Amino acid sequence: MKILGFNPSHHGSVCLLKDGELKFFIQEERIGNREKYSSYPFKSFINLLQNNKIDSITWGTPCLFYPLNKANDTKSYWVELSEKFYPTINSKDFSYENHHLCHAAHSFYNSGFKESIGVIIDGVGSKFVDKNTKEELGQETETIFKCSYPHTFFPLYKNITTYKNFEINLSRVYETISMHLGWSRDEAGKTMGLAPYGKYNLNIPNFFIDNVGNPKVFYTDFSLSKTLPDQDQTFIDEENNPQLKLQRDPREWHYNESKITDLEKDLAWKVQNDTQQLVGDYIEKTIYDTGLKQVCCAGGYFLNCVTNYYLLKRFPDIEFYFEPIANDAGTSIGAAKLVWHTHTQSTTIRPFKSLYLGKQYSKEELLEGIKKYI
Repeated sequence: MKILGFNPSHHGSVCLLKDGELKFFIQEERIGNREKYSSYPFKSFINLLQNNKIDSITWGTPCLFYPLNKANDTKSYWVELSEKFYPTINSKDFSYENHHLCHAAHSFYNSGFKESIGVIIDGVGSKFVDKNTKEELGQETETIFKCSYPHTFFPLYKNITTYKNFEINLSRVYETISMHLGWSRDEAGKTMGLAPYGKYNLNIPNFFIDNVGNPKVFYTDFSLSKTLPDQDQTFIDEENNPQLKLQRDPREWHYNESKITDLEKDLAWKVQNDTQQLVGDYIEKTIYDTGLKQVCCAGGYFLNCVTNYYLLKRFPDIEFYFEPIANDAGTSIGAAKLVWHTHTQSTTIRPFKSLYLGKQYSKEELLEGIKKYI
């Protein structure tokens, strides 16, 4: 059985699962327009359809800014495209309220654990809607599962970021500080890299109160909704926190390190310190409540290797698996594995062994490529 999994949103990706084994995975940015974080992986999607006998397709990402259907059409255009090759193909949509589930499935099935805690932390995940009023309640931001075979993912905790009283969650706080420092929210890794150069600063207030961004420090400007995506509408309240206002455009020191100030270094240190401690607190409570000693981690936040190392030191008796494809690209794999284990009820454990999942090259092709640089 061959399953094609894909993620049509940012970090667009496709994967091929054959009888439960991951045979191929690639992000569209590698072969499409070579633009980072590319969405809509049509080129790689069509390539898999053309060169493989696909039995089922599946996807698992929120469709907030990435519509899956044509206007007034109930059938996904990805399904329509697949049916051009295979008129009776099976399809499974995990995009509704299951974004974190796909992250959890991806990390758990790759971990090699028989059962585990699954911790998912990212910017925002699936929308949640009141089933009676149909009112949009918000989006998932942090979720903790109890995971076991063949396909049990029981939610122990879920944080929903609300729309009415917009709360800035853990990852959004990190992104907001990154943007304050002159980067995009997708460049939070640069904030992580700057953090070790900073230190505790008495003038920087706590970034979190009751597990959400401190409303006296952060705010959201909804008036910018027509010009900025909602993830970019969060800011530091400089009027009430003038000590956090930067003295120059931070992009000046991006190219001239002599212009960086202690405040910028200390902001990076603070957001790294506060978020990793909060993540550790989530995990500590869940370990205590469940008694489990294995923890799988996924979602974009867990690309933060400094936090991952902090967790290893804080919990020396706990066995961790940090998913290397932790961002949304990995949801294509999670969705495909969910279909496989649900369909077959398989309990076969397949630990992830290699990241070499893309296109393969012959010796001749490699030598030809090397010649270009000789």
